[in-house]
Amino acid sequence: MEENYYKLLKEHYSTKTNIRNELITLNSKLYLPKGTEYFFSDVHGEASAFLQLLKSASGNIREKTSMHFGDTLLKEEQDEIAELVYNPKEVLHEMEINGELTDDYLNTTIHRLISLFRFVSTKYAKSYVREKFKDCYTDIVDELLYTNDSEYNKKIYYDKLVENIVKYGAAPDFIILISKLIQRISVDKLHVVGDIYDRGPSPQIIMDELLNFPNVDIQWGNHDIEWMGAVSGNKALTAACLANAIQYNNIDMLEDGYGINLRPLYEFAIKTYADDPATLFTPRVFDKNIYDNINSETAAKMFKAISIIRYKLDGQLIERNKEFNMDDRNFLKIINFDDMTYKGEPLKDTNFPTVDPKNPLKLTADEKTVINALQLDFNRGVKINKHINFLYENGAMYKVENGSLLFHGCIPLNENGSFTEVEIDGGKFSGKSLMDKFDAIARDAYYKHDPYAIDVMWYLFNSKNSPIFGKSQFSYFENIFIEDKKLKEEKYNSYFKLSNNEETVDMILDEFNVTSKRRRIVNGHVPVKTKKGDTPVKAKGKLYVIDGGISKPYQDKTGIAGYTLVFNSHAVSLAEHTNYESITDEVSSYRPNIREIEVLHPRMLMKDTDEGARIRERIKVLEKLLKDYDNI
Repeated sequence: MEENYYKLLKEHYSTKTNIRNELITLNSKLYLPKGTEYFFSDVHGEASAFLQLLKSASGNIREKTSMHFGDTLLKEEQDEIAELVYNPKEVLHEMEINGELTDDYLNTTIHRLISLFRFVSTKYAKSYVREKFKDCYTDIVDELLYTNDSEYNKKIYYDKLVENIVKYGAAPDFIILISKLIQRISVDKLHVVGDIYDRGPSPQIIMDELLNFPNVDIQWGNHDIEWMGAVSGNKALTAACLANAIQYNNIDMLEDGYGINLRPLYEFAIKTYADDPATLFTPRVFDKNIYDNINSETAAKMFKAISIIRYKLDGQLIERNKEFNMDDRNFLKIINFDDMTYKGEPLKDTNFPTVDPKNPLKLTADEKTVINALQLDFNRGVKINKHINFLYENGAMYKVENGSLLFHGCIPLNENGSFTEVEIDGGKFSGKSLMDKFDAIARDAYYKHDPYAIDVMWYLFNSKNSPIFGKSQFSYFENIFIEDKKLKEEKYNSYFKLSNNEETVDMILDEFNVTSKRRRIVNGHVPVKTKKGDTPVKAKGKLYVIDGGISKPYQDKTGIAGYTLVFNSHAVSLAEHTNYESITDEVSSYRPNIREIEVLHPRMLMKDTDEGARIRERIKVLEKLLKDYDNI
């Protein structure tokens, strides 16, 4: 087998010179600085904030601008450069309206942008940088980037290139291109540690951006699993997706964004709950719809209608999967319809026109029609299937890279600190084996359409033993119908307390075979409440919790607008986003508070990374091929 492998490899390298050239390049690449990794979590559909943070490299481009131009440009001029790089189309459009796009401005700006591009790309190999600018201006960018304009003759040539870009009307397009190249070169690798979906208005816009990002991975959150399960065919999760979207007034996302036809639900809700004000179901409005401006009274009826359908489907799923041990979440079976109480507490809403107390889980004919129509839209929608397919191809339950163990929620632990053993699919799993098992089941749901796996997606979304949920219950029923706070309480898994201890984090890192000298866990899921003294850095710097509240519904609780973790060759740093308005201002030279948590001495090179290990393996293979070339 090995001999055949090398024969095939020899066909790719037709001469020894080709191999030597590759070996020289690979060995040299090992001594380049490590690329910059960015970690986001719990973006929850907040496209405006996420895209602005991505375009600005969480404000780091403004820092680079200051470093590069600090001695030559005023702060206001540096701000202008950063604003342009973040949002080139918007800035140029505004300047054009104001008559400010003069030839002098365009000429000067191109020179400055090329200079900044050189500065932010210096640590990368030319071949890597060139990969970023596959465009109609490729040759021109290449010349400007690598021409030594300190020599007199070359300076004339360089200046003429820029003058002709302006002369022939290419300057605006060229400025937009260079700005986007600076954005792309500033974020080498993007990790999204779960929960792209729910609450915010535009997860589809975030997904469109991720589809076009060259180097991204995703660790699934429970709200991602919800949408993945819905597209896989889980009707209970389809109802959950609709309920969550309507609850947060995200009608545009459903109809205009994903082509989900709400007409059947709308007509059913208006007919069935005509005289029901459904005030408990009034949506929470953080963003206004543009295309589908359904009034709050109608939206409340729709939210109630899909919620009752959801409760019925939840109950049916629980009853056909007794091994889930979730009878305590079978809401409609727990209600005492004689005195309208739930676990002894009075219901705040007692109007259930579609619920038969003798058979509360049975869908009416109209309810079946509604959920079947909605499910069909999830199954056949082109964009939603494209996005969910991307989540599967680029996502997983967890990831280990460069000493970082990434997962969304928790590794379930018992109170004594041992790994919780979970029974699922006829076996018992804990720690890493539990994560691997759920990863495999999630893929069976989508790729094999396995009915049991599809049901497990619901279990993953909201079970107390789910590592991406990790609470005693998901109180979406109680939060609406019950006053008693004890019945609403969602108790966190022991992980969230025990992981403050370095010993616990080390145990988990060992379980996942993370052996780097510098190692850490990165997760989200639980908002960091800075206003109550909470901190995102725990366990003596070995655990980073980066859900800080980029989602608007959380910001009153957290006192902050989110975190970004940045891992470059010099340090591991936290960017603290304290002001949501400044993040989402489309014309802003946004700068967050950046704290270096782990300073790396010496500087981390490519040879010290996982990619470096893969390069060394490739070098070994090529060295053997070179040595035995004439005998193969």
